[in-house]
Amino acid sequence: MGAGFQFNEVVPDGHLSGKPSTCSVEVLDNHGVPEVRIGPEEEAFAGSIAAFKQWDQFARFVEAVNTLHFRLSGLHGS
Repeated sequence: MGAGFQFNEVVPDGHLSGKPSTCSVEVLDNHGVPEVRIGPEEEAFAGSIAAFKQWDQFARFVEAVNTLHFRLSGLHGS
């Protein structure tokens, strides 16, 4: 059984160069190890990969994302 994707989308890369570009962002369960991958469009596996093998560290990461989501949702009405 392979990795199970929870999020797999192409997003703006956030560079301030003035020209638009994109990257792939993936969040997946790779055989019980949560991973976040960010890399070239359609090739996130070729970029940076954070594999959380310490569950308390992963829990803090998820809590930080949820906190950021909550704070920004008030700004964007989501």
